[in-house]
Amino acid sequence: MQMTSADKLIKQVKAEGRHSMTEAESKKLLKDYGVPVVKDKIVTTVNDAVLYAQKIGFPVVVKGHGAKLTHKTERGLVKTNLKSSGEIREAFRAVKRSAGVDWEGCLISPCIQGSREFVVGMFRDAQFGPVVMFGLGGIFTEVLADTTFRIAPFDEREAQRMIREIKSLKLLENFRGEAPADLDQLTEILLGVAKLGNEQPDIREVDINPLIVTPKGKVVAVDALIVLDERKTIRTDEYLDQGASSRRSAEIRAALDVMTHAESVAVVGATRPGAGGFSGMFGCMRNFGYRGRLYPINPKLDEIDGLKAYPNLTSLPEAVDLVIISIPGPLVPDVLKECVATGNKNIHIFSSGFKESGEEEGIRLQQEIETIARGGGLRVIGPNCMGFYVPKTRLLTWEAASHESGPVSLISQSGGNAQDFTNYLTDHYGIHFRKSVSYGNALTLDCTDFLDYLAHDEETRIITMYLEGVKDGRLLRDLVTEVNRRKPVIIYKSGLTESGARAVSSHTGSLAGTEKIWKSFFRQTGAVQVESLEEMADVTQAFHRLGKVRGRKTAVLGFGGGIGVSVADNCAKANLELPALSENLTRKLRKLIPPAGAMIRNPIDAVIAFINLPLMSEVLDLLSQSGEIDNYIISVPFDWLFNKAPGGAYIETVASYLACEGRKHTHGKPMMVVWRQYQPSCEIRKWIPVFENILMSAGIPVYKGLPKAVSALVKTAKYYEYQHDKK
Repeated sequence: MQMTSADKLIKQVKAEGRHSMTEAESKKLLKDYGVPVVKDKIVTTVNDAVLYAQKIGFPVVVKGHGAKLTHKTERGLVKTNLKSSGEIREAFRAVKRSAGVDWEGCLISPCIQGSREFVVGMFRDAQFGPVVMFGLGGIFTEVLADTTFRIAPFDEREAQRMIREIKSLKLLENFRGEAPADLDQLTEILLGVAKLGNEQPDIREVDINPLIVTPKGKVVAVDALIVLDERKTIRTDEYLDQGASSRRSAEIRAALDVMTHAESVAVVGATRPGAGGFSGMFGCMRNFGYRGRLYPINPKLDEIDGLKAYPNLTSLPEAVDLVIISIPGPLVPDVLKECVATGNKNIHIFSSGFKESGEEEGIRLQQEIETIARGGGLRVIGPNCMGFYVPKTRLLTWEAASHESGPVSLISQSGGNAQDFTNYLTDHYGIHFRKSVSYGNALTLDCTDFLDYLAHDEETRIITMYLEGVKDGRLLRDLVTEVNRRKPVIIYKSGLTESGARAVSSHTGSLAGTEKIWKSFFRQTGAVQVESLEEMADVTQAFHRLGKVRGRKTAVLGFGGGIGVSVADNCAKANLELPALSENLTRKLRKLIPPAGAMIRNPIDAVIAFINLPLMSEVLDLLSQSGEIDNYIISVPFDWLFNKAPGGAYIETVASYLACEGRKHTHGKPMMVVWRQYQPSCEIRKWIPVFENILMSAGIPVYKGLPKAVSALVKTAKYYEYQHDKK
């Protein structure tokens, strides 16, 4: 491959043993990638400095130049707005004196006028690769941290979205008599820096600060720093083999299909059920009614629960579809060697005590089993994980779960969260699972492998994920972006605030932390971000039952004047529109709803509509046909309705009405129902499951309280907006 000028420059700097480019070198490289930089010249005599300044015209800037001069401002090596030859001479001598032995010359450049300063940067994240930053620059960079990030590469539309996200956006418009910034030029700069990050893996950081907007709107980089990675790196085009990657993905999908539909399973470390406590891997499989051939492995027992026990894998009558290892960690390497020798390729390691322990021996042990697994071509789920839950094949490695299959699949790094979420979603919302996998330490199979598999699984319509870390963030980004177009991907990412800022030599890296990069991940992929398992269940229900959401304009029909302010607050915080109804629509509604105790501006406090349900139909018809509303949230107060019929039966009446007749009058617009119940009454509470079951069975999402519904609705709407924007 022919070396570019950028390649040659980087090679030269590294050959000199340097890890930072000079400002002049940095600007030269950035110019090659389409970044407009201020024209400057390196001079080594004061007379040359004066002559060049006279040539380009005053005012000018004098800066120290040298391989070791990376933080010039702090050392007093930057002199600006110099307007005469005398000032040039004085500045030149002062800079040379301050730089001392590090001085190699002075950089002379025109003083770019402009009161608006921004920053553009790039740093190389361990998980996601090159990440580009844009934000408010100059002295306000660290103070205000008004920045936004994108994982490279990205397209022109994404760069434009990036620009619009900063709080200081108005500075890019007409400002104090200065022309608006050239946004096309700014877009090209962001794309150029992203391209630089992708094409030059030796570059660790780029820092352009300030990037000045001139009075005429042109954008110019007046200072720049490029830092090289100290490690030996490999060009991406040398190690990326799309053909090999595709073959590996196909092989893993086939293997996971065998595992999730396993017709034979061996449990190494199977034991007899004890009195109480955890049943163990073998016991859980038996208790759940596993339908295939189950082989317990335990050299100390002849039989377990009526099944013949085997001393080892070698003694089995066949190679099995899945080996589950449940023994002390130090014994796992020998079992993996036996798996290789016997042709048992698909492994789930339940055992713990490896890298997750953080201890030296655990880390060493994980390295050992990884060497064995990769060398033997083993496909390992774990270690330190609960493995699979597949209702269809009665595959389960925890105590209890629903036998019914559904449309949702889960990928969870945590075994406890896998159990909790599957139970919660099923128990609270009656939504069942197609497949669930807890994968723990991700020895050879990571979340991207399971996501790719579920993307091709026609029976999975909604994918949920609980992530703590990821080995290949860029691959995850690409996969989620692709999968999300066909089926929603809902992600609960934990540990966002722990990493904090990096200790690096540029503004870019120090302003970026895990949370900001993951926010960029969600913006770019369109994946739905949630912040708890409960919220993941709330949003999953919305996708399962709500239907396509075509806008954020929502009408809330409730009962009781107090809901008005709280609804408005909830909607405003979640960025869900609660539009005031037009005068024409209000007049029509007022003919149906008398003024006494009834507010109709939105939210609509219409007691009479809950008591006279045919009137509710007329209200819904008017709203649906007005063109002013996209969605409905119906807020039902159990305490107020309980006494409208003997024993509270009117609550059931309202549920049945909304599930059938009421829904017809929404004319296909999405509808959610929420319920409120505060009185300490067991008689009222017994109607909650009845109410929810009627509506959920009819495909209508139901929530306890408005905040859950509002959050789920706005996240669903945001997902469909993203899909529409990407068309």
